[in-house]
Amino acid sequence: MIESLTCRECLCQMLSIQGVTVPKSKEICSLPIVRYAPRSLHAQKYTAYALPMPVEIIANILGFASCSSHDPISQSIALSHVCRQWRQISLSMPSLWTFIKLSLPLSKSQLVRMCTWIIRSRNCPLDIHMDFRDPSWDWDEASHIFGCKVMEYIMCFLVPQAQRWRSTVLLTDTWAPIFMFLSCTVAIESAPLLQTIRLARCNEYFVAPGETFRPSHLALPVAWFRGGASLSHVRHVSLSGVHVDWTRSGLTGLRELELRYHARDVMPALSEFLRILRANAALERLVILGWGPQTCHASENERGSNDLETIELPNLEELEFGFADVTYAIDLLSLFALPKLRVLSVQDVAFAIQLCERQDSSALFNHLVEMSAPTEIPPRIPLSGLCELSLRGVYADAASIRGLFGSLCAMTSLCLDRVDPTPLMAICSALDACDRLEMLTLKDIDSAAAGLVLSSCSFPSRLRIFLDIDDDDDVEQDEGGVAVTSGM
Repeated sequence: MIESLTCRECLCQMLSIQGVTVPKSKEICSLPIVRYAPRSLHAQKYTAYALPMPVEIIANILGFASCSSHDPISQSIALSHVCRQWRQISLSMPSLWTFIKLSLPLSKSQLVRMCTWIIRSRNCPLDIHMDFRDPSWDWDEASHIFGCKVMEYIMCFLVPQAQRWRSTVLLTDTWAPIFMFLSCTVAIESAPLLQTIRLARCNEYFVAPGETFRPSHLALPVAWFRGGASLSHVRHVSLSGVHVDWTRSGLTGLRELELRYHARDVMPALSEFLRILRANAALERLVILGWGPQTCHASENERGSNDLETIELPNLEELEFGFADVTYAIDLLSLFALPKLRVLSVQDVAFAIQLCERQDSSALFNHLVEMSAPTEIPPRIPLSGLCELSLRGVYADAASIRGLFGSLCAMTSLCLDRVDPTPLMAICSALDACDRLEMLTLKDIDSAAAGLVLSSCSFPSRLRIFLDIDDDDDVEQDEGGVAVTSGM
């Protein structure tokens, strides 16, 4: 059995790490030891040592345990039911009750818990997570179990607390709840703590070429948060299948912006799209999956406007770019100048969600090389400075692949996801030009094609190759010194 002094020393060490002042060792030794006698004769004859702790130390333990949990709601409940003292302390700590979560099937107990958490959190910032997706939904908007009326009822409790919102996440299958959420935010005059907004209508199929927004009678854009006037402190925005009034979006000063899976007809005009990006020159991460502006060419009324010049994002380091049409993708990329780009992801979203056959991306690869050419001073997309590249579902000919990878002299990590055998072989054969490559990840690759590539291509000894395939062995080592990990 561990001696009591050792237990106390361990406790002191843990508390010291958290910055809590603890008594010196001599003072600890003088503290009383509480002995608990066995409750029955059959109980093992062990002596348990309990060290009476100040309220401040218990509060630090509760706070640390709650913050480090993947399920803060369950953790807060569990901590408050340990004993009477812990419950009193936990109820006096507003920071333990700041995470509000609602999900299907929505119950009365969830709504009661939401109201209880609002009260217990007092004036602390709130993190709100609402997930109303139904895995059994039949894709009929009218038949979904979660509608706009329930969303309106929930917003009656949340909107009065808008000044305490720190992050808001809303995930739905249909548009009506999103539309109700946006409509309710119009009345919010101030959200000074709000930093993160993530709204997602989880229907990727609207990104298909020629697809229009539905339901059409709710397509009218909403000027959320008082026409964006309440969003001055927001730094992270993710809109997936969700459009707003782009002329009054309030999207300024962002660090991260995601635009995913929108129908093309609800996206902003080119001039407004560039105006939004210009208002977010400090962007560090940009995601465009599907469509950016409705068109990448200026209209007759817009020609000659200074707003249509190439937009430079001097701090952007990560770009995730998914296209539904190769020609549109080339035109959209032509608008950008990204001098500090370090991480690039390119994917064929139309193929990824099985909307069409693979598109030939050779012209897109060639265009990327042109944008990185020495004739561009400085290069608008400097491939020579790229550290990480991810390709998903893309197809290109061997010549364009070799031209692209010949420019990636600083790349250290490459991920290939759902790449066909022919371009896969061409890519791996072109890796000899990437002197600094350290990691190659193959995901959803045909096992026979992966085996052929590994046996036919030569790789540097330092290169680690990870395979996302099912296999009995977790890690294999080939004769060339290449580490192969499977079953990721």
